Amino acid sequence: PGLDTPDKLVRKRRSQMPQECPVCHKVIHGAGKLPRHMRTHTGEKPFACQVCGVRFTRNDKLKIHMRKHTGERPYSCQHCSARFLHSYDLKNHMHLHTGARPYECYLCHKAFAKDDHLQRHLKGQ
Repeated sequence: PGLDTPDKLVRKRRSQMPQECPVCHKVIHGAGKLPRHMRTHTGEKPFACQVCGVRFTRNDKLKIHMRKHTGERPYSCQHCSARFLHSYDLKNHMHLHTGARPYECYLCHKAFAKDDHLQRHLKGQ
């Protein structure tokens, strides 16, 4: 009891086998991910926002989009009251508290807390 039978192990391995996209030949890992990848070629966007009508290729992207309408901001700063829609926004915000400047100009080696600040700097160089 509780042990996987040989049949279950074969099925599990088969579902994890990589598949190759017939259009671009990219190798797709994970069961059921090839149909999702194919939408990048077909342009199909089956997931629609019921509020504004914007459409998405993936349901998880629709769920993130819905935060704009609901006001949900699930990523909270532990140091202040700031809240964010996206984890990457919180990560960038944290540079204010830590003083980190991970984005460095390859020309003059000046460092910036945010990538867009580095990009603005580079345009001026």
